[in-house]
This record gives sequence, C-alpha cells and structure tokens, in this order.
Amino acid sequence: MRTPSYTMEINYFSQRNAPIRSNLFRSYSCNWYVTVYPKGNGINTHMSMYLDVANSLSLYQGWWRRAKFRFVIVNQSNVARSKRLATSYTFNKTWPNLGFKKALRLTKLQEEMFLVNDKLKIEVYVYVYDIMGILDTHVLPEKKDTTVCVNGFQVLDSQVKSANIIFETYPETALYIYPQDPQLKTAYMNILLRIYEILYNNPLEKLTESELSKVSKDLLDLTQAGFKLEWLREKLEKASVERKKLAGYEAQALELGKQLKNLELMMCNLKAEIKLKAES
Repeated sequence: MRTPSYTMEINYFSQRNAPIRSNLFRSYSCNWYVTVYPKGNGINTHMSMYLDVANSLSLYQGWWRRAKFRFVIVNQSNVARSKRLATSYTFNKTWPNLGFKKALRLTKLQEEMFLVNDKLKIEVYVYVYDIMGILDTHVLPEKKDTTVCVNGFQVLDSQVKSANIIFETYPETALYIYPQDPQLKTAYMNILLRIYEILYNNPLEKLTESELSKVSKDLLDLTQAGFKLEWLREKLEKASVERKKLAGYEAQALELGKQLKNLELMMCNLKAEIKLKAES
C-alpha cells in the first residue's frame, strides 16, 4: 500500500468553525498544503477540503503542475468505510487549488464513527506527472500552534481540555470580565490556564513558596479584571497549607536523618572501642 504524501490530524474537530490549514508538505519536489473547512465552504451540510499549491504567487511565471490526488477521510473505527475522494487537475497561477465542497456530510462524522475522541484523520496522496516551471527547492519550515475558541477565548489545542473543565465546572468564571480586546483576553486566559495547571496538575512537593506567591499575585490581577475565581483562591489556600505541612514533614525527616546518622556514627565508634579493648 502506498504511503500517504501527508497525514493531517485535527483535534477537537467538532468544535472548529474557521478554516484549518495544514503545515506545508513535499511531494514530487513540489510543495503543497491542505485547507479544511470543518463547517463547509459556502455550504453548511458538508465539510469541505482543498489541495493548494504553496507560495503560488511567487512561483515562476507561466508555471503549471498536472497532478492526480486523493483524499482519504479515515474512518478510525472501520478503515474499510473510509471516505475516498480522488481527481486530477492542472494547477496554475490562476487556479492554484482544487478540492471537494461536499467532501463528507457532517452528520456522518458522528453517526459513522469517523471521529475518535473528537479527532479527524485525513490522508493525502499526491502524484505529479507533468510540470512546467522551476521545482520547489525546499519546504519552508512552518509549524503553527492551532487554536480553538472555548467560551469566547482562543486557546491552544493542548489547553482545550483544561479550559472546558474550568467553564463546565465553574461557569461563572468569565461572565463579567472587563477586557474585550481579543489579545488581552487571550493573555488573561493563558494566565488562568497556567495557574490551573500549577494547582491541579503539579505534584505538591514540586510547588515552591515563590511559585505560590506568584500565583497569588496573578490571581489578584485576574480578579481585578473581572474573573470570578473564589474556587481557585480556595484551591491556592489549601495548596499553601498542605505545602507548609509537607515542608514541616520534610524538615522533620531531615532532622531525623541527621539524628540517625549521629547514632550510626556513635555505634560505629562504640564497636571500634569494644574491638580495641578486646584486642588489648
């Protein structure tokens, strides 16, 4: 079986609305990318997807590429039921992309188990059989962290789970915040998620007094911005108390360790003294 030219995995697919562009990939010395419209491109019943020539406006004048390509929307519960879409096309400066407006009906994503843990997997196969113009010499490094809108805030893929827990468990958290500037909201949200990560997902023994002090200051800033964080303040106070207890236990353990070493030294000296008397 032929290896895909590129495999695209999209997390939290059902929560996406905006178009999603893949990283650049290389096939037959040409650079490409895929654009996916989770809620359709001019149509709201199907997802849409397209193959695009990378940097099409900067390529050699008069260029074109004849290619066959295939998308496989993988049914992760039953690969045999995956959706396959194939065509051929002459890409050029005027028409640098082609795809499928009705790639897959949205209702089928859930009904036919295309999504696993809300992740969609797409395999892309590209075969270029004729080219006019200079080939791409390399793939431009392009790695972007994708974001998802959760409760009006843009968060990274890796933060979605924590953000959902916060807003589902404590829905009052951001009901009355003052800043409406998107960048400022994102900055505040990043602070909130960092505090959540520290207090809920870090082992207690790894927390330091300076770190807890910084968390307390950041909580104050968030509260002044309108966030309702009594639940997080209580968690901080509990963590501070537990950390002080742990610090006390650690100090006791250290003292007991010193005493034990002193006893061992005394025993060693006593044995040496007894041995010396026995030999004399």
